[in-house]
Amino acid sequence: MALKSVICLHGYGVRGFFWEPVRPLLQEAFPEVLTPNLKLQNTRTLLDHAEEIVHGKSKLDRGPVVLIGHSLGGVAAAMCARHLGSRVVSKVVILAAPYGEQERVPGTVTRFLLRHQLIPNVLIRSRFFTAKTAPEDQRRIFDHAVRESKELQDEIFERRWFHTDYFPPPLEQPSLVVASAYDKTVPMQQTLQFADALDAERIVLDYSRKVAHNDMIWAPEVRRSLFPDIVGFLKRSGGRQQRPQT
Repeated sequence: MALKSVICLHGYGVRGFFWEPVRPLLQEAFPEVLTPNLKLQNTRTLLDHAEEIVHGKSKLDRGPVVLIGHSLGGVAAAMCARHLGSRVVSKVVILAAPYGEQERVPGTVTRFLLRHQLIPNVLIRSRFFTAKTAPEDQRRIFDHAVRESKELQDEIFERRWFHTDYFPPPLEQPSLVVASAYDKTVPMQQTLQFADALDAERIVLDYSRKVAHNDMIWAPEVRRSLFPDIVGFLKRSGGRQQRPQT
């Protein structure tokens, strides 16, 4: 059955607008691209809302959908795929998602500053972007940033990521994980551990390419090189194949 819909799941601190730069690339390949605003009161509401959207769209399409998730949205995509099964979700792409143990968690003072948005955005942006993403786009992302609930923040600040004990077993659906060695927000090793747990194919962006966490979506040169491979994976028939690192 031909795939009809792609659903893109955003991460922490943003909403569906985050996918704006890649919508045209996906719309060239798929009839419908959804970029919903997820409810992020806590991880339970995130997963429940994501599953509701995914299951509802699959029912309307009378067939499976494919999922693309970035960061925390990548976690949601994997969880949806596992809970809903291959009749609802046929393939999954996960970009820069965390897994396992965090090497460092924010201390009390840092948590307070982050919670109340007391750290200037100009100091934070370098963790999410490089000069590959235009300064005006960086500012736009932060101008539209969402202050998440204390409940969700507390879950995100835990030493061990909440979903880690759900995987393995791996997903029954073919999956692709994208990680960057230059990512200062989610260490590449965490994302690759997730790929191992999922038994996923992988694209690894070498450190020399200097691709930061949000550059994957917002840097023109990065998305132009990355998303044809993602679309190729989603459109490809058959199961898992090994991919070289890039």
